[in-house]
Amino acid sequence: MNALISYEQVRFVRENRLILNSINWTVKPGEHWAILGLNGSGKSTMLNMMGGYEFPTSGTIRVFGHEYGRFNWEYVKKRLGFVGNTLNRFLETLNMESAREIVVSGRFNSIGLYEQTEADDWKRADELLAALRLSYLADKPYRSMSQGEQRRVLIARAFMAEPAAMILDEPCSGLDVRAREELLAALGAQAAKQETSLLYVTHHIEEIFPAITHVVVLKEGRILAAGEKKHVLTNDILSDAFDLPVELEWRDERCWLKVLSN
Repeated sequence: MNALISYEQVRFVRENRLILNSINWTVKPGEHWAILGLNGSGKSTMLNMMGGYEFPTSGTIRVFGHEYGRFNWEYVKKRLGFVGNTLNRFLETLNMESAREIVVSGRFNSIGLYEQTEADDWKRADELLAALRLSYLADKPYRSMSQGEQRRVLIARAFMAEPAAMILDEPCSGLDVRAREELLAALGAQAAKQETSLLYVTHHIEEIFPAITHVVVLKEGRILAAGEKKHVLTNDILSDAFDLPVELEWRDERCWLKVLSN
């Protein structure tokens, strides 16, 4: 397989409004991507198509070598991890479960445990909780955790099925600085251990942690730039993307943004 994911001339129209236009994008094995852009630029819509939650109006999408519309997409979805605020619609179920139970449920791509588990499932869950520094929460109910702890538990759950790719849709939304840094550090460490390509959606430059290798920048439904991180995160490209003058500074393999006076 030359590409994990490919979009070829993808367009998406909703209620006569053009949301995505001429999207050409390829993710190869071993790459970790940040998807960057202002609110409404098309980031989440573009990634929702991978899971079959949005249908392209035209163009071709291939995920793990399979073309959308020509393959049983439930198989594809089982190889896609997901972490984002849309999981909050399952909050009633999540609140009743412990961290271990939530992580184990990731093996079955479910919220709640409805399948028979094995000893190895629980062992794997404990290993993931330890890797994300969450062992102290193993038997605590989800409802008693901080927002940052909850987000890391959901990330451990997503890694449980050893997905080929994982969508992280603004996972730091609502977190304070300490919780954000703990989550980013845990993600970077786990990405180094598992062969899972990360697809990290954000509009905050400082969240693009060192493990991210590539960046695609969206503006008004089009790809403004895509490629290796240091070739895309430039003053000119991001000033264009955000419609205001910005200046970037690189420190410790991370990029920090300053807005300049007009």
